[in-house]
Amino acid sequence: MRTITALLVGLALLVPVSGCSRPSGAAAAADAMGATSLNSIQFSGSGTNYAFGQAYSPGGPWPRFEVKTYTVAIDYQTPAMKLDMLRAQGEHPPRGGGAQPFASDQRTTQVVSGKNAWSEGGAQPAPNPGAVTERLRQIWLTPHGVVKAALASGAPTDSNVFTFKAEDRDVKVTLNQGNLVEKIEYLTTNPVVGDVPVEVTYSDYAQFGTIQFPKHIVEKQDGFPTLDITINDVQPNAAVSLPVPANVASAPAPPATPVASVDKVGEGLWSLNAAGTRSLAVEFADHIVMLEGPTSDARSKVVNDLVRQTVPNKPIRYVVNTHAHYDHAGGLREYVAEGITVITHENNKAFFEEVWARPRTLEDTAPTSNKPTIETVGDKRVLSDRTRTVELYHLAGHGHHTGQLIAYLPKERILMYGDGYNPPAGEEIRTPERGPEYAAQIAQRVQELKLNPERIAPVHGRVVPYKNLLMAFDLDGGVRGTR
Repeated sequence: MRTITALLVGLALLVPVSGCSRPSGAAAAADAMGATSLNSIQFSGSGTNYAFGQAYSPGGPWPRFEVKTYTVAIDYQTPAMKLDMLRAQGEHPPRGGGAQPFASDQRTTQVVSGKNAWSEGGAQPAPNPGAVTERLRQIWLTPHGVVKAALASGAPTDSNVFTFKAEDRDVKVTLNQGNLVEKIEYLTTNPVVGDVPVEVTYSDYAQFGTIQFPKHIVEKQDGFPTLDITINDVQPNAAVSLPVPANVASAPAPPATPVASVDKVGEGLWSLNAAGTRSLAVEFADHIVMLEGPTSDARSKVVNDLVRQTVPNKPIRYVVNTHAHYDHAGGLREYVAEGITVITHENNKAFFEEVWARPRTLEDTAPTSNKPTIETVGDKRVLSDRTRTVELYHLAGHGHHTGQLIAYLPKERILMYGDGYNPPAGEEIRTPERGPEYAAQIAQRVQELKLNPERIAPVHGRVVPYKNLLMAFDLDGGVRGTR
């Protein structure tokens, strides 16, 4: 009888326990992860990162880099964050963009504090006023930042899947069975592809002092990895002080629209500089050809307006795209909106048609309703009339991109290209941080085609003598071959 009674008592005790739901949501995550008493944190590790929008082939994965050190320091109260990352070449041989090839390891240091953002590593901090929103958002996408922001937002967070806003973006959070942050999803935007889904996963949690923190962080953008870091050190409530440098605090706000300038580099030939990139406007008898539409649609609009002021009564008929990397194709849709024909390598056509049709729910401007007119180049195409000739060549076998074009103006002896050698400011010629591979491939193609350039007009840099490209990487054979 005692056994039966004891059994009944045990069952009675079990009933209310089995009928209770396990606590969930952001409050439960705060308890499980130790977020409530966490005011600052520093964590570090190593792994890989990948250059978004810089794929070797259109629609392919982002190029890989080795991350030797990765350190993040966050003050959740200010809020402020510093990211310091040391990268090494990860593709052997180099394939794709992302500032490769590296001649040496490259350090990136990005900081945000309150309403100010800057980069470190130069002679003095470089203000990055346009980066404030995105860097602040990254604070609230960290494992404990998500929990803090969700609780502060007042959004319903009583289940293991909930949504809140981080710097005007809807962020979806998924907790695992232990109420630890497992996955974060949100949308960002890009002028080439429109809406970009971002997914961050946190796994392999371990106890570090009073908090739980993941030892593995993986981020994907548009389906491909952009970060894969193994964490080896976590310091809860570390002393994090990120005062704003004086020159950053006094830096002017970024202009609402890009500021453009124009330089005449030849008869009927104009270099347009805006948003840190350059295009060439080439004047034909009854129209204009633009060489490159980079960066953004806003830049293209400002540049095109300036071209029309500089060369009135001649319409822009074509824009030539050197390759499909996002910094070089970001302004093409403005040309489509204006009914201007895009010329690109045949490898890029299907990619552009696909991505330009994607949703663009986060863009400030309405998408164009014009169907793009895209003409392609195989190995070579010549644009010519009685006044001007522009020769377009495919850089076959070039490591930067499978669909890369160069443009050559034989009368003016000017070579225009997208990437390979970016002339530094001032009188300096060499770029010691960059390897020679891509520049050497350009020089080799120039020799194969028997071109005879006197000057170069790169998208990233001013017009300079062609010999500067050769001298920058000690391509002496190339120098002799052009004499």
